[in-house]
Amino acid sequence: MSFKKYFLKYSTCIFIYILFCITLIVLKISYTSSRVSKVRINHYKTIPLVINNRELEKKEFEELTLNTTLDPQIIDTAVQRVYSVCEKYNKSTALERMHYFYSSRHNSLFCWIRKVASTSFTKLFADLRGVQILGNYYKQIEVLVPESLEEFLNLIDDTDVFKFIAVRHPFDRLVSAYRSRIEDNTRHTSQAWMYVPRIFYITRPNLFHFNKTTGTPLEQIFYNDRRLKLIPTFREFVTWLLEQPDEQDDPHWSKYQSHCSICQMSFDYILKLDNYTTSDLDYILTKLGDKRRWKLPRLGKSHDGITTYPKTCSYLSSLSIEMFNKLFERYKIDFEMFDYDYSIYKSCITK
Repeated sequence: MSFKKYFLKYSTCIFIYILFCITLIVLKISYTSSRVSKVRINHYKTIPLVINNRELEKKEFEELTLNTTLDPQIIDTAVQRVYSVCEKYNKSTALERMHYFYSSRHNSLFCWIRKVASTSFTKLFADLRGVQILGNYYKQIEVLVPESLEEFLNLIDDTDVFKFIAVRHPFDRLVSAYRSRIEDNTRHTSQAWMYVPRIFYITRPNLFHFNKTTGTPLEQIFYNDRRLKLIPTFREFVTWLLEQPDEQDDPHWSKYQSHCSICQMSFDYILKLDNYTTSDLDYILTKLGDKRRWKLPRLGKSHDGITTYPKTCSYLSSLSIEMFNKLFERYKIDFEMFDYDYSIYKSCITK
């Protein structure tokens, strides 16, 4: 074999070998990128994302993760709206230290609101502070709040402290509170024990005309373990609620503006749980430090599923238009502060 043929033969082999190696490298890079993308998606899935009260499909979720920035103008507009409403109604409420979680290490202050992912945020702040909470989260919030009123007042004035709040549509929250604290008789709740006799005193007064045959009102209303025998309807609950003074509201259905003393605070961020995205969560977790280290766990479980728009609509449909309008008036300032539309539920009544 001549040198020329020998050279061509082995050059061809070397070329094919190099081409084969390049192909393998390209395939490996492609595979690795795919794995990294999946890991990123799985990382975000550790944060249970719900939009409009429903779990996202995988495709929708991946599309949302492409945009992880927030418009500062949108944040500022939402905050300014709150304080414009405060000025409009000249609102002022007493500050409550126990309504705020604080982490000095992460320089953050958060107002917890029942039925607005409060259990999840309790767990988040427990993690931030390295506190292990066992049992009932609600009964152990003392370890997460500012240590003294003096410290709390100093935090309010400190512009370096990241102050934020989470809200949801007031009607969704109210229905969720009724479902979990009144309607759910698979367990006993302090709200059912305290308020259901008062509700029935207005809506079913005959229960209180008792005798030896019927038993006492409490015997007619509760089992021995304090679970409800008789469950007031949502209409009965609202009938009672509309007669109650605001200052006596339970934290599960108290107004946002009074519970968090919103007009006395300077919030930096408002998270609306109805339509939040990964960008919103990333923004908050970044403010808390390394966002890769923290997550917002989903701990609260709703009886008979989450409170969706159709679910809220079905409960509101039991009300008269007059009751519906009075209910809106009761929470009107919350609606205005956080730009919620009550009319989306008005059709539930007319139907």
